[in-house]
Amino acid sequence: MYDLIIIGGGPAGITAAATAINQRLETLIIAAQWGGQTTYAMQVEDMEGRETITGETLLDAFRRQLDYLDFVRDFDTVTEVTPVEDHFVLETVQGHHYEGRSLVIATGAKPQRLDVLGEKRLAGRGLSYSVDTHAGLFLGKDVAVVGQGRRAQWAVASLAHKAHRVYLLAYEPLVTTPLVSKLDQMENVQVIKDARVQEVGGDASVEYIVAAMPDGEVREIPVKGVFVKLARTPNSGLVREWVNCDSRGHIIVDSYCATNWPGVFAAGDVTHVSEQVLVHIGEGAKSAISACHYLLMR
Repeated sequence: MYDLIIIGGGPAGITAAATAINQRLETLIIAAQWGGQTTYAMQVEDMEGRETITGETLLDAFRRQLDYLDFVRDFDTVTEVTPVEDHFVLETVQGHHYEGRSLVIATGAKPQRLDVLGEKRLAGRGLSYSVDTHAGLFLGKDVAVVGQGRRAQWAVASLAHKAHRVYLLAYEPLVTTPLVSKLDQMENVQVIKDARVQEVGGDASVEYIVAAMPDGEVREIPVKGVFVKLARTPNSGLVREWVNCDSRGHIIVDSYCATNWPGVFAAGDVTHVSEQVLVHIGEGAKSAISACHYLLMR
């Protein structure tokens, strides 16, 4: 039986596993692949090399440690987690059966796609789902953000300090808040309400976005980058029936990354925490240390 099993191979999961190993816990990390939402590099026509991802250097060091210790990882997908007395039983797609005394859930969240022409082809070629990761590639360029919630609004506010012009394409009128009022005052931000994206276009990379305007006009907006910031669905289904979640499915944790269920901790996008990679690295480390303390007290 393992001391700790981590589910998920993004920044939080990788860091939790490396931290647990350094704490000398019998550790297993189960993930379909490494990287979570940071697995693809952005390729932009007039940019040389690869973008710098905040926290990636540190994350690579942890990942290399796990690659070297192949007995602590299983590239598989967990299908069921069952609490049994004082431990947990896990089943996987490949038919593996594991038992652990504690868990870290770091399964991330699934971003909502646009489902329009050009999205799949241009993903990673100017179209991104992460402002934190890719905003730095678009210094002085025109970009569009698609969405209307606080995630989209904060993305626009961040991009406004880097890009030449930022278009916010919102599907519905925005509720007036201090942040929305601030966006309205930014000279390089244009908020287009009730806009419906129909296409993301370009040859080798993003060159424009097509949207239907409220008055029925179909408008082609020249941009070099498109950031999709629609609602995301936390991947909490494995434990949602017995671990407390909020109305949108985020696992509720305290300041120690602990859930309401003893021995179960959570970190990263599956919780309601910042999307910053560095924050997820810190939360992953914290969750493993909290699991260690939990085991010491038993």
